[in-house]
Amino acid sequence: MNTKMKWLIGILSFFVTILIILIALPFLIDFNKFKPQIQNAVAEKMNAKINFSSAKLTIFSGLGIVIKDVTIENTDEVFMGTELFKVREIKFKTELMQLFKGKFVGTIDIQNPEVNILRGSGKTNLTTLAKKDSFKKTAEEHSPQEENLPSNIGSNKSSSSFTDKVLIKSFEIRNATFNLFNVNGPKERLVAKVENTNLMISNIGSGKDTKVDFSTEVDYSENDISAKGLIVLSLNVNTELNGTEWKNSLFNGKLSFDKLDVNFRNAFVKKKSVPFNLSFAGIANPRLLTIDDFKLSLQSIDTKAKVALSLLDKSNASINFAVNSNNLAELGEILPQHKEMLINATLNLKGKIEGYLTAPETLDTSINLQSKLGDSDINLQFDTKSFKPLIGSLKVQSKNLYLSKIISPFMAKNKNKEEEKKQDKEEHESSNSSSTNESKKSESSRDEFSLSDKQKKLLSGSDFSTDITIGKLVYENFNFSNFVLNSKIKNYTATLNKFSMNLFSGNVSSNMNIDLAVYPIMYNGNLNLNNVKVEEIYKSIKTEAKSSPIEGSADIKMSFNAKGYSRAFLSKYLNAKGYFLFNDGTLNTKSLLSLAGEQFNQFIKSGPFSSLKIDNNSLKNLSLSDDKDSKKSLKNQKGEFEIRNGKLLIRNSINTEQGLLKLDADVGIDESLTGSALYIASKSVKDQLIQQSNYAKYLLNEKGEFELTLYLAGTVSKPEVTIYTEALQKRFIKNATKEVTNKLKEEIKKNPEVQKIQDDAKKLLEKNGIDPSKFGF
Repeated sequence: MNTKMKWLIGILSFFVTILIILIALPFLIDFNKFKPQIQNAVAEKMNAKINFSSAKLTIFSGLGIVIKDVTIENTDEVFMGTELFKVREIKFKTELMQLFKGKFVGTIDIQNPEVNILRGSGKTNLTTLAKKDSFKKTAEEHSPQEENLPSNIGSNKSSSSFTDKVLIKSFEIRNATFNLFNVNGPKERLVAKVENTNLMISNIGSGKDTKVDFSTEVDYSENDISAKGLIVLSLNVNTELNGTEWKNSLFNGKLSFDKLDVNFRNAFVKKKSVPFNLSFAGIANPRLLTIDDFKLSLQSIDTKAKVALSLLDKSNASINFAVNSNNLAELGEILPQHKEMLINATLNLKGKIEGYLTAPETLDTSINLQSKLGDSDINLQFDTKSFKPLIGSLKVQSKNLYLSKIISPFMAKNKNKEEEKKQDKEEHESSNSSSTNESKKSESSRDEFSLSDKQKKLLSGSDFSTDITIGKLVYENFNFSNFVLNSKIKNYTATLNKFSMNLFSGNVSSNMNIDLAVYPIMYNGNLNLNNVKVEEIYKSIKTEAKSSPIEGSADIKMSFNAKGYSRAFLSKYLNAKGYFLFNDGTLNTKSLLSLAGEQFNQFIKSGPFSSLKIDNNSLKNLSLSDDKDSKKSLKNQKGEFEIRNGKLLIRNSINTEQGLLKLDADVGIDESLTGSALYIASKSVKDQLIQQSNYAKYLLNEKGEFELTLYLAGTVSKPEVTIYTEALQKRFIKNATKEVTNKLKEEIKKNPEVQKIQDDAKKLLEKNGIDPSKFGF
């Protein structure tokens, strides 16, 4: 055999041997034996459990390992047993020579994974994933005693062995899906879904410039917000290790929303043509995270921040930030409804946060905001020495603040009138129904304010003061001037020391104490309204009303106490006593006397006296004036009033030219009118009735007064009056019968024969034991 043939056979044998080895490798190497090590490494650092069905070596698709049916489950107390991650397979490609050395050096490729983010109890399964001690060295790891332990003993032996044998050079996720679920309540609810998410981490290794590229396509639309386009994150990280320990990482990156369209209620409109991105740079190590170069770019806004965050214990932080712009006009493209306000507008915001983020009682926060937007200006100072409990102060000063123009575009649109009427009807019906458990929240009080357990913890031990002074404050249809608010919250009690403003063309002032710890909230205080326009108050409550039943200026002073603020609760628990004086004014609805006159005239015309032999035509001449003039002067009208259990008690006696009206009526929160009234006509009205018909005298009471009992219903705007006609009819018949009887007796006295017959009949009745009075004797 010649030399060439020997070389050929040798080379061929080598390749055949290599081929045989490659074919045999999947059967010779069992990667499933690493499964416990991988599971222990994950369980040691995270509140999670990883599992997979198999791990096999691949040859023909490239040398590597395929792990199939990978799942990660949460093991923390809140999300125990829920699935965080799943994927059909994870592909690892490795370097052959390193594999012969018992090491895996290569890349990871994951396609079409699914990540489930669960939110509940104020947490997510991502925030609870890392164990609290995952970033710090435990005492056991570095204690002197451990150095003397046998080499085969140690809590980190399996994980160290795994990390020594595995090195990932690049990591790629393609077409990932993220599901966000809300698990509060009995059922899970899918809140959002993000698809086509890609992540590429390349050049992984100690001392290398590792690059992270992340991108995702967003297509989201719900309620008043929509977002569509690309979000991109680019991050460069250089990590140094000390053996297997993390020493530090230098990083810089950029988060870009440049290619994203966002629309929030047509108030914030960001198009792809508008650049919007964040850039940051800093250093991180097991003890500290520092971001010393943070910038936000959005048109003309210049934002800078510095962050220092301890990764040990309670996350001690030092955060300083500033947002400045001398001309916000360019933001008109993003805030189209504020475009005019942004001309020559300025913004200067500075703030700091110092303390432990996980221990709010340590946070020292200061925010100083100065801004000018169109005709509005604001100077705000917010300071706290603690968030839990809340200890600090808020001060606001402004000459002019057109609040509606600033915040209304971002607020949810109001319900249409039909929806509001339906809700008002439901609340009214519910407030009239009895309930055996007053503390139970009914459907009608769904918007009633109450503190959550989290808010109660925040206010326990609180001491927070508020001092607001605004020269002119405009919100919706309200125009406040000289607005002053001075209040204090201490524990669960809020004290309104001073609250005053020019409103309703007059002045309104109040003080109040509020108990926030109960449901519904309880409060009491005093309210003074000086020279206010009553019609403005009415129209602020009844926004759809074109006119007010009462007009004019009045002084109103009262003390009050109540529970809750919804109509349902105020109808039950509002109590007040006070005084009113109309400086001038008119009543624009038909007066009760006018409505009573209409009822009386109808009563006379109906002719219920047919059994009496009277001149009906003469009787029907009777008419109590139903004054067509609906305007009545209220000038100098004054009196006291009381509100009891949500109803205004009207117990006044009103003297007019038409007579005396004694009221015993109630007015509800919904303007409903119930009760009664007694009307006693003046002498002039009584004389006028007698002049109309001689029969009018039959309608007078025993005192010779013309008296009507009235029943009230309807509303203040549209009152309804019914007179007690039965009493009138009985009075008329009694008086008429009495007069006829008296005339008959006079005729009998004038005729001796008739008188003798009457006496004989009387004696006969008495003889037989019959009372003669029953027969009119």
